[in-house]
Amino acid sequence: MTRRTSSPRSKSQRRLLLGASALWVGCATNVRYQTIEGPPDLPTDPVQATLYLVGDAGEDSPGRAAVLGHLRDDLTRMERQHAGVPVVVAFLGDNIYDVGAREAHRDEDLAHLAAQVGALEPSPTAHAVFLPGNHDWAKGAEDERALEAVRIQERWLGELVGEDRASFRPSDGCPGPAGLDLGPDVRLVFIDTEWLLRRPVTACGTPEDFYDALTEELEQHAGDQVILAAHHPMATGGPHGGNIGAFHRGPFVYYLAVKAGISVQDLASGRYSDLLAGVRHAIVESGKKPLAFVAGHDHSLQVIRMTGRENPGFQLVSGSGSKTSPVDRVDGTRYAASAHGYMRLDFGPDRARLTVFAQSDDDPTVRPVFHCTLVSDDVTSCAEAPLVVDR
Repeated sequence: MTRRTSSPRSKSQRRLLLGASALWVGCATNVRYQTIEGPPDLPTDPVQATLYLVGDAGEDSPGRAAVLGHLRDDLTRMERQHAGVPVVVAFLGDNIYDVGAREAHRDEDLAHLAAQVGALEPSPTAHAVFLPGNHDWAKGAEDERALEAVRIQERWLGELVGEDRASFRPSDGCPGPAGLDLGPDVRLVFIDTEWLLRRPVTACGTPEDFYDALTEELEQHAGDQVILAAHHPMATGGPHGGNIGAFHRGPFVYYLAVKAGISVQDLASGRYSDLLAGVRHAIVESGKKPLAFVAGHDHSLQVIRMTGRENPGFQLVSGSGSKTSPVDRVDGTRYAASAHGYMRLDFGPDRARLTVFAQSDDDPTVRPVFHCTLVSDDVTSCAEAPLVVDR
C-alpha cells in the first residue's frame, strides 16, 4: 500500500518559524461558550448503548475527585433508568502521571489507577477500557523502560479487577487496532497512538502493518457506527495544537518548540503528521467514515465537526479528567471549555446523543454544559453553542 508521508522541515524553514515566533509572542486563548441547558435536542430513547469518555485522569486533584464522583453518580442513574444497556467507560490515556507505572513506586502509582477503577463500583455491568497515553509510556523515556511501564499498568489493572470489568487496550504494548462491540451496531476501535509516534522495534509489526489492519477493521464494520479511540487527537484547539502562551508550562523555549513542531507530542511535528495521514488513508481506502475520533492529550473539552471523506464526522477531545489547559476555537468547533469534566455518548439507530459534563468558573459542581446529536453524514447535526460576549 502506498501512502504519502510528510517530509521533515528544512533547517531554513525551522529557523524562519522560530524567528517569527520570537517576534510575535501571544498568549494562549480561552474561548467561552454559553451553557446549553434543557433536554437533548433529539432523544434516542430507548438508549441502545452508552460510552463515557474520561481522559488524562492520572493525577490526584480536586478536579479529578469531582469528575470521578459525578461519573459514579451518573453510572448509578444509568443503572437505575437503563438497566441492561451495555456501558463502556473509556479512560483515554495518561492514566498514571507523571512517568507511568513504576514497581519501585507501586503504592503511589497504583492509587491513581485504583481511583479511576473505583468509579465503576455503582454499575455491576459497566466495563472500563484503559488505553495508554504518552505519560503512561514513561513520558519520553527510552523504549525498554517505556514498554515496561505500559505492561506494568496492564498487569496492575488485572490485579485490581477482573477482565469482565476492565481491560487494557491495545494490549502488550502493541498499537492495535483493538476492536470491541458495544451494543447491536456500535464498534469501538482502540488505537495506541503513542506507539505510532515512537515506532519502537517490537514484535507488534510496523506502522504500515497497523494502518493496513485499521483499513481492514473499518471495511469489516462498514454497517456499524464506528468510534476510533486514542490518546492523541486528530484536531485540537489546545496547546498541542499550537494554542500556547510564551511561558505556559515552562520557559520560552518550550513555546518555540511547540510552534516549530519539534516534539512528537504536538500536531505540528512530522511524526504526528504521518500518524494523521495514515489514519486518513485508512478511512479513505476502507470507504468507511467513522462517526467520531475520541481522544484526550489536551486538558480540555472540545466538540469539533470535521469535514471531508478522509476524516471522521467528529473529533471529541475529553482530556480534563484531572488537569485543565487553555483552549481556543478551530475550524468546526461546536463547543469547547477549559474545565474539569468528561463526556457521555448515548447511542440510538444511526446517531448518538452527546452530553458534556463540566465544572464552571464559579461552581465546582460538575453538571451538563452542552449537548447535541451526532450524525456522521449530516453536516447540520450538532450546532455550535452561543459564545459568551465579554463586555
